[in-house]
Amino acid sequence: MSAVPPAPASPKQPSSPFAGGLLFTTLGSFALIFLAAFEALAVATIMPVVTRDLHGEGVYALALAAPLATGIVGMVGAGGWSDRSGPRGPFYAGVGLFTVGLIVCGLAPDMLTFTIGRVLQGFGAGAINVTIYVLVARLYPAALHARIFGLFAAAWVLPSLVGPYLAGVVAQATSWHWVFLGVVALVAIAVVLMLPSLARLGGAPAIDPATAEQEQSEAGTARRALAPDLLRAAVIAVAVLAVGTLGSQPVWGPLLLVLAVAIAVLLLRPLLPVGAYRLARGLPAAVILRAVIAAAYFGAEAYLPLLFNTHYRLDVSQSGLALTAAAVAWALASWVQGRFLQAAADRALLTGAVLIVFASLTAVAAAIAVSAPVPVVVLLWGVGGFGMGLAYPRLSTMVIRLSPVNAQGFNSAALNIADSTGSALGLAALGTLQRGEEFGPLVVILSLAAVIAALGVLVTRRTGAGAPPAAG
Repeated sequence: MSAVPPAPASPKQPSSPFAGGLLFTTLGSFALIFLAAFEALAVATIMPVVTRDLHGEGVYALALAAPLATGIVGMVGAGGWSDRSGPRGPFYAGVGLFTVGLIVCGLAPDMLTFTIGRVLQGFGAGAINVTIYVLVARLYPAALHARIFGLFAAAWVLPSLVGPYLAGVVAQATSWHWVFLGVVALVAIAVVLMLPSLARLGGAPAIDPATAEQEQSEAGTARRALAPDLLRAAVIAVAVLAVGTLGSQPVWGPLLLVLAVAIAVLLLRPLLPVGAYRLARGLPAAVILRAVIAAAYFGAEAYLPLLFNTHYRLDVSQSGLALTAAAVAWALASWVQGRFLQAAADRALLTGAVLIVFASLTAVAAAIAVSAPVPVVVLLWGVGGFGMGLAYPRLSTMVIRLSPVNAQGFNSAALNIADSTGSALGLAALGTLQRGEEFGPLVVILSLAAVIAALGVLVTRRTGAGAPPAAG
């Protein structure tokens, strides 16, 4: 009897995100997350200066919400494109749009041009976020997913330590325009680092014929027409931007807000996993949770620099202190979650994390209402950042873990869409209460953000194990 040839040895799995052929991919991805974090923190810090310089006080919320809203379109396009032909094309398109947006913002002579640049940044950043998720799913072994998402969250810590302060210094010493123009070259370097891995990626992943029918049934994405999804995303983005533009009007603002939320809820459904609106257990509920906590946390965070700048009379560089404290706490919690809490059940970990966010928002609103010292407010806001740092990496790893291979783009896009829609609607909705630089409405904004976080605590009850997710 002839000997049976031995089975080919399986390739050795990398033991670290920095091992083997993953080194440059990790560094490049980390750099892009770092730069996105710097932009988010820097823009939030310098927005009072930008709006005064460009006479755009009336569209403060719009300029902040614009990239969140248009990012939805970029996410949908990149998710469908990645599932069809791989993440390489949408990645390059996203980087191009993000870079053009930086240049337009940096050269903006007026608020309209600045807002257009922010819109382009949103398209690009949305595409980059989704394609990085797909890159992780296809290039990194499952055992490294928690660590790589922990690293991505930790990428916020470096810009948080110097970003808000540096942005304020640059704005005061030279011009706020360089906060945007200075990032362009760094984006190019990050892309160069990722070129080898991008070159190795082919098109859409091969599907095992034995499981193709089952995965097609679960994912529901292979035959999805991309154009209708893009149209839905575009309408959602317009609705959110309309709230940011007109939501503060005393007569039409509340009606417009209700209409925009209704439109977003109606059109989002096909872009989310089946069962999201009925909080089906597992990934569908996790997607909704991402939207809720993003609306609460980021809706409140956008107004902290304004409050410090106007009520506490801090200069623009000092007003970023709270953002810095929260980002450091966020990165620390992400590291703790990736290193020590991987075995914790999804529901238990997420419930604890969202309770921390709720407690932080409640305490910050109370502290500001009694004009507590700045260090107290900064410390309390940092506690909320710790809660977010526990929740976000776990939600990201759930998407990768529960997604069939030909739905990685769709489900990654769904999570990021929920994140951006929640953030944008939270920012826009809470922004309807803003009355210039008045102190009272800012306290109300933070209080309502705490109420939204309380709803998130209820949603966590549905984030335990459930049936495999499907596309909408």
